Amino acid sequence: MRLRIQAFNHGRAVTREPDPVIILGFYQSHDACAALYDDYRCLASVALERVTRIKTDGYRFPSEAVAECLASAGLTPGDIGAVCYPRMRYPADDIQNGFHRFGGLFGAHKVDPIAHLRSGRAKDLAEVVDVSAFAARHGWPAGAETFFYNHHKAHALATLAHMPADEVLLYTADGGGDDVFYSARLLKDGQLTDLFGGEADTLARTVPQRPGDSLGKLYAYVTEALGFRSLRHEGKVLGLAAFGKPVHAERMTALYQVSDDGQIHCAMPRWRVRMLVNSLAKKCSREDMAASVQQTLENVILAALAKLLRRAPVRHLGLSGGVFANVKLTQRIAERFDLDEIFVYPAMSDQGEADGGVLEFLLKRDGLASWLGHREKLGNVYRGRDYTGDVDRVFAAGGAVKRPAADPIDEAATIIAAGGIVGTYLGRMEYGPRALGARSIIAAATDRSINDWLNKRLDRTDFMPFAPVVRAEKAKDLFLLPDELAYTANFMTVTCDVKPEWREKIPACVHVDGTARPQLIHREQNPVYYDVLAAYEQKTGIPALINTSFNVHEEPIINKPEEALRALKEGRVDHLLSENAVWSLG
Repeated sequence: MRLRIQAFNHGRAVTREPDPVIILGFYQSHDACAALYDDYRCLASVALERVTRIKTDGYRFPSEAVAECLASAGLTPGDIGAVCYPRMRYPADDIQNGFHRFGGLFGAHKVDPIAHLRSGRAKDLAEVVDVSAFAARHGWPAGAETFFYNHHKAHALATLAHMPADEVLLYTADGGGDDVFYSARLLKDGQLTDLFGGEADTLARTVPQRPGDSLGKLYAYVTEALGFRSLRHEGKVLGLAAFGKPVHAERMTALYQVSDDGQIHCAMPRWRVRMLVNSLAKKCSREDMAASVQQTLENVILAALAKLLRRAPVRHLGLSGGVFANVKLTQRIAERFDLDEIFVYPAMSDQGEADGGVLEFLLKRDGLASWLGHREKLGNVYRGRDYTGDVDRVFAAGGAVKRPAADPIDEAATIIAAGGIVGTYLGRMEYGPRALGARSIIAAATDRSINDWLNKRLDRTDFMPFAPVVRAEKAKDLFLLPDELAYTANFMTVTCDVKPEWREKIPACVHVDGTARPQLIHREQNPVYYDVLAAYEQKTGIPALINTSFNVHEEPIINKPEEALRALKEGRVDHLLSENAVWSLG
């Protein structure tokens, strides 16, 4: 635990800060993840799926992700000084005796530790979860400080940490965490206030939010009703929505009421919501059902934010939680409200929980004033392990051939201009659901048919076009992107309208509704990626390329160089671009 130490110099008290502490955060539901911090400095953040190669891997302790974080930082479990635990159901074997330990009889039984807080049986979660056994099992010191973080507060703080404004409204929405589905917090006058969805709601004997209230669950129910997998294919539903008409949106929107303080409630329990969704889905096309749920989501969230912004009229809005993976929703928010900044945390899903948990621990330890002083704009999300020193060796040993080009950037641009497909392997892997140049597939955006034939090469079925990447200073030439969205667009978290004169020039990036989901790139974020764009524009006059994630259908984005090499050998890409060279087969 970090303490403020007072020494005395000539009779005057002098406060000094001791050495920083290494902090581990983890999350162990779906989208399990780990994050490692040296105080406020992020050393690594890794989703379990990237290491195990199992899409949305989770529902267990993310040991492989923890190991990857430690390896990234050159540390061992013995270096960990604090551990941030999620407050979720734990296997009975992880629960203290006296708090419902059924491990011997029902090995699969899980215990909800929050229920013991709510009932008054425990005053602290460390009384419920056997943290000593947990530490011994995973190798960190028994004396490491223990902290249990609040799910929605973690979402909110991960966002606020990268919004250095004086006044910010933080809004979270997801399928649920700590028995809460929405939260709102206001930073104003140096105070961070829970408007709703805070600790009081989680610990209330009568929980004020119910699963049926969750629009995240509604979207998941529609995803399943259309034959897709929830928690994985909601993006397909979003893509389909542009092809349909919202024939059921009025009826679905009417299920939800927004109270004067901005809270969303549904009169139906979730099982009835699901039954209604299944019934409605049988009465229309997939496209119309997708359009209906998308319109419902937009209607209700916009109504809630309208009341919240009247209640807290600030100019900066921070958004997180899985609902805000919906890029079209963020565009609608920008169109509806006059704001200076809208920022969606790039790891908006539960992949961001581990980071948020660490930041919540730091807030409790240091106090709000100190914590706020550490905020800064997010430069990038390249937080994976750095395999740069191994890349060229692995590629060469695996049979790839380095192209004899004096300038690999110019070579990559030439290949793309000729119609080639290039997989990038540049530095540390991205954190969060988007590929942002480190592990991307890039190609020309001028071929409308590429959405069909490249998706076939990648074994994908998608209903949205590929996303464009453009140098930040060129973005407004192509897109109707308002200033308040420029920051969040660095991380591909919003759609915007494509200017009419560019829709035929970059058709591979333009959806049927005339929108695109751009990534804006600055040179300091990824110099090689940026320079390829500049070289390609110099050759073709086109400032944008397509950027799609470097993976095949139902696999996570690649992590190690061996995975990039396999994609090359399988014909998923034509070439690989590393920091130093372009690689091909034969």
